[in-house]
Formats: sequence, structure tokens, C-alpha cells
Amino acid sequence: MTVMSRTAPIPAFLRSLAVFLLSAVLLHANDGALEAIREAGGIVRSVGGGWEIEFQRKGRAMGDETLEQVALLGDSVLLLNLRGTRTTDEGLKHLAGLSNLERLHLERTGISDGGMAHLVGLTGLEYLNLYGNDITDAGLAHLGSMPKLQRLYVWQTGVTDEGCNSLARSLPDLKIVRGVNLDKVAADAAARKEQTKKEEKEVVRIDLDWVPAGTKTPPRSKGGGTLSSISIKNTREETVKLYWVEYGGGLKYYAEIAGGATLTRGSFSKATWLITDLNEEPLGYFTATVEPSQVVVPKQG
Repeated sequence: MTVMSRTAPIPAFLRSLAVFLLSAVLLHANDGALEAIREAGGIVRSVGGGWEIEFQRKGRAMGDETLEQVALLGDSVLLLNLRGTRTTDEGLKHLAGLSNLERLHLERTGISDGGMAHLVGLTGLEYLNLYGNDITDAGLAHLGSMPKLQRLYVWQTGVTDEGCNSLARSLPDLKIVRGVNLDKVAADAAARKEQTKKEEKEVVRIDLDWVPAGTKTPPRSKGGGTLSSISIKNTREETVKLYWVEYGGGLKYYAEIAGGATLTRGSFSKATWLITDLNEEPLGYFTATVEPSQVVVPKQG
């Protein structure tokens, strides 16, 4: 009597049948998951042998239960965009098995430090956006186990410089984008404006001759000049107009200068500028020089 060994190999046809049946089951599961994702407002694209899944435009109302369907796709999910959806810390646990996930958008989802622990297994992640979430340095610390992470966005979160520096020491190739400090931008802009005013005041300008209308015909501008600047102060109560006298003698309108205002603009030397009232009645003219200069439009004449 022959006894069959327990270690006898499984016939090849049985192995092939098992693989076929498993593939069929997985394919059916994938089809069902993809359909459920689309019904929840997800946009699914096939790319690089895997899937890109995006909920940010049509799926803002999707909840954590939809992420269970995403989890069924496993390693085939390469990009997942959940921006602005109702994803919670509890929902993030469904992402733990997406080991091939490369890009993950979680902007403005309301997640916190509690959900960050569920991302530890995403070892293939290269891009992570946490903008606008209640994340602190404690949550950031979970990302140190992601060797491929190259870009991280933490704008408008609770992370600090200390937390970012600590993570950067663990992942030296990681670029952390902390966003724009709007208060600092406004302060810097105000400082630059004040500096510009200060520099304008410190510029030594020569006084140009104002030639009243009717005294002489405004000469044509000459070419070959040097770029400089002129400040035109209108001491009249009414608005005046500024025209450049072209090389051919024509006039080209440039600007209006309100009563009591000063206009500073660039000008080439040898350029002639004509000032008129709002009815285009000439009031006078002046010719720019190489040096920064200034001219006064008198109240009369």
C-alpha cells in the first residue's frame, strides 16, 4: 500500500486554476470598488498601471466609508486627492495598506494628529499636502518613517520651526513648504513703501524751467537722451493733463495730474513735456535733463 506524502506538490493545473480564480475575484472586487468610488463623486483615471483617484471637485460630500472602497484597490492606488472632503482621522486608517501610494492630498479635511499615525505604512509616499489642518509637531513626527517623502506642505497648520527642523534631520531630502506669512508680507510691503518714500525725498532734483504757453512754441523732443526721472507738482486746484511732444511734433497723452498732486515718472533727457488743462488748452511746457529733476505747474500762467 502506497501512502501519499503530505509534501507532494500541487499539480500545475490546480495552481493555474487557483491563480485564475483569485484574479477573477480581485477583478470583480476592483470593479465594484471603482463603481462605488465614482458614485461617491470620485474621478478615477488609469495611469502607469495603477489608479489616480480624485474627490476634490465632485466628491466633497464623500465620507470615511468611501475610503473603505479605495482600500480595496490596494497597491494599485498611486494618487489620492481628498482635498476639501469630510475625511476624518478615523477614515485615514483605511489608507494604511496603500503601500504604492505616491501622492496624497489632505488639504482642509479636518484631520488632526490622531490620524497621522495611520499614514506610517505609506512608505512609497513622495508628496503629502496637509494645508489647513489641525496638525502639530506631534503629528508631524509620524512622517519620519517615510524614506521617499520629498515634498510636504504644512501651511496654516500648528507645526513649528522646531518640528520642521526635527523632521528634516530624519529626512534630509525632504522639502517642507510652510506657506506665506501674510502678516510678514504686509509688513515687508509697508517697509519697502516707506523706504521708497525716503529715497525719493533724498534724491536731489534740479528745478526745470517752466515756459508758459504763448511764450514760445514747444520744441520737438530730441532723440539720443539718457533715461532719468522728473517730478511734476501741480499747484493748481484743477486737474491738468501731461503730453509728450513727439519727435515729429505730434502730442502723445500720458497722464492726468490732480490738483495739488505730484507725479513722478521716467523721462529721457531732451524730451519736451506739455501741460494742458482738461480742455486741452496749453498751459506751458518744460524739457527734461539728464539729472533727476522737478518742475512746478504754477497756479496761474
